[in-house]
Amino acid sequence: MKKQIERMQKNLLLFRRALGWTAEEFGEKIGVTRQTINNLESGRSTLTKTQYIAMRSVIERERELLDEDTKKMVSALLDIFVDNAEKYNEQDKERILSRANMVLPSILAKTARREDVSKDIISTIGAIIGTGILVAGLGLLAWLDDED
Repeated sequence: MKKQIERMQKNLLLFRRALGWTAEEFGEKIGVTRQTINNLESGRSTLTKTQYIAMRSVIERERELLDEDTKKMVSALLDIFVDNAEKYNEQDKERILSRANMVLPSILAKTARREDVSKDIISTIGAIIGTGILVAGLGLLAWLDDED
């Protein structure tokens, strides 16, 4: 679990943006301040096991409420960047992260719909890694929709 905690902290901003939460909103959901979230994202503080468990619980609950495309995007990002990161090529992860960092801020800025951004990220992941990926959570094999 230690590696997952480290990977979650490293990619915390990615997940917060993917879910469309400000630092304050995410902090409220897990019972910490906006400043704590900012400190975790910047590496000034270290993510604790308790905070990690709270974050995963909130993300898992939120994921169940999302539209299908956003649910797939969050699941894929969790798998690639937290749960099974060692199974993915670093270059592929960097390409996905680069695209995500370009489009995910538009969710918070409300210049794009989360559903549309999710489709973009899913398409990017499919083009880089392929259409089949392991999804986070229960470790079940799930397939992204084949765009062909």
